[in-house]
Amino acid sequence: MKISMNFIIAVILGALFVTACVAERAPRSALGRSVKMTILVDKVMQPEADWHTEEWMIEEAAKAGFNVWSPRIGHADLDEVLRVNQWCRQHDIFHIPWMRGTLGAPEGEAADGKRVVWASGSEQPLWSPNSDEFWDWTTKYIVEYARMAAADSTLIGVFLDYENYAPGIKGGNLYDLSYDLLIMEEFARTRGLTLPELPPSERKVWLEEQGVHEAFSQFQIEHWRERCRTLRQAVDEHAPEFQFCIYPAPGTLFMTAAAYPEWATEKAPLILADASIYGRPGMWATHEQALQINHDKLTKNMAWAKDQPGGPYMYAGGLDPVVRGADPEFSGRNAVMSSAITDGYWIFYEGPSYEGTHRDYFDWFTKANRAIQAGEWDFWREPRQTPDTSGLTELQTETDRPQLIIHDNRPHQTATIAALDLFEIHEIAGNNLSYLQGADVVLLQNFNEELDPDHPFIRALRSYVENGGGLLIGHDTGWFMPNPFEEVAVRGYPEHNVEAERHVINTDLLTDMVHPGLGKIPVNTQFSTEFYDHMIFVPGPKGQVIVRNTFGDPVYVAGKVGKGRVVFSGCYYGYARPLEGTEREVFHNVVRWLAKQE
Repeated sequence: MKISMNFIIAVILGALFVTACVAERAPRSALGRSVKMTILVDKVMQPEADWHTEEWMIEEAAKAGFNVWSPRIGHADLDEVLRVNQWCRQHDIFHIPWMRGTLGAPEGEAADGKRVVWASGSEQPLWSPNSDEFWDWTTKYIVEYARMAAADSTLIGVFLDYENYAPGIKGGNLYDLSYDLLIMEEFARTRGLTLPELPPSERKVWLEEQGVHEAFSQFQIEHWRERCRTLRQAVDEHAPEFQFCIYPAPGTLFMTAAAYPEWATEKAPLILADASIYGRPGMWATHEQALQINHDKLTKNMAWAKDQPGGPYMYAGGLDPVVRGADPEFSGRNAVMSSAITDGYWIFYEGPSYEGTHRDYFDWFTKANRAIQAGEWDFWREPRQTPDTSGLTELQTETDRPQLIIHDNRPHQTATIAALDLFEIHEIAGNNLSYLQGADVVLLQNFNEELDPDHPFIRALRSYVENGGGLLIGHDTGWFMPNPFEEVAVRGYPEHNVEAERHVINTDLLTDMVHPGLGKIPVNTQFSTEFYDHMIFVPGPKGQVIVRNTFGDPVYVAGKVGKGRVVFSGCYYGYARPLEGTEREVFHNVVRWLAKQE
């Protein structure tokens, strides 16, 4: 890699002046230990300078009490990285370059067999974590940052983002096991196996049929660990205190099985950037409820992460103002809540415009950072000062139509419901019984909140149905949310075409009986689903299986509880397009039945 002469001179000058400057801020060794991390990943100020960092941005962040600056754009320009580092040193704020932990792969032969392939067979245009191309690119930048850190401890490490932004059907964030030809062929050679020509969707199945899938998993993980270990060693040659910060924590298989044990050292604890408390869990929660839910979720995630082999680890809760409900005051108090129980917080600062609500957010972050510095941990529990528009107690209606409340309000799902020309549709904005009773039917799709079984919302759902309401428990809701209706169904554990323990992939469904929730659709009508996976259930004494998959697993289970009705549906609706054909007809009939409009 070519580095300009200006770059080399600047490194030398930085080394000459660093000692005097660092003395004016917290010692590097205190960050994340006795001093809480307050990390700003900026996407609000950089656009004011055509996505470059300017000194005034760093100065403003430092004055607001942030102690680590991380520009969202600019990791590949080493001259700019160094220039930013100099400004950070001058303003007594640490610096951690942000870069994606993934690399896009082109079309064509050069990348054939080396792209990420999920267990489902879906291939995405990303270099596999088993490829030299991915690791050469990753190493190229990180080792240069380590050289800078050796000259100036203002630069503390690298912030690696493993969120999956690539197009195509994805199996989650990155990385899980990849079934690319590169690793498949290498594994087959080491085991003396003859690898047949297989379409991507059959590779995992073939490994399972050969009885070697677990060995394949361990083989690939060891490959990752060796690569991670080599990178850590290359970094340690220059800066043993250089820290890796990885997101989204607690993490993917790659993160927990390879990065955790290989990138954490006594001198450089691995920083785990949590992604579970960006804002409220939903507009259904009040300010106080949301903060408590975030507190409990973050506590659980951190406890799990810090209990993993290896370490030491530092943990930080993540905020993101672009999330609905993450208003300025909530975000500020959420920051203090995170810092009270973890090693600090980080913010993916997007959503506000600099000339718009940026000032409101920075005012609250300034208050939060002062509270953190003073150890005033009760700040997050103090009464709210600005109006709160969430957690409504009454459903606000505009028509006399049947009322439908929905969680995970995707446009394509809403369009499918609107095509019935029957309901007034509301995104869920409350959680008590008085609010729910304003609706004829409630659809909870992917309400993935692991609440206490005795949480008021769970009790309210039970009362709502018993008093005549209709409830659809959709997709992952039936796995994560405490189950108020075990007499109707409980979650099932699939054995065929399994992904992520709970999902059945690429499998058609069949209507299983004559039921008013299916209208006039004939029994044994086979249909495909808009989304590629579904959940399964085990029916209870009050549950009737109305739809199964082609393996015979229950996918839709309907039941009556008190005066109301419940349907457990394993399907996800409206992910990429409105529902079509038989699936649309099934969904329409189920919703009508729940609302007693059949």
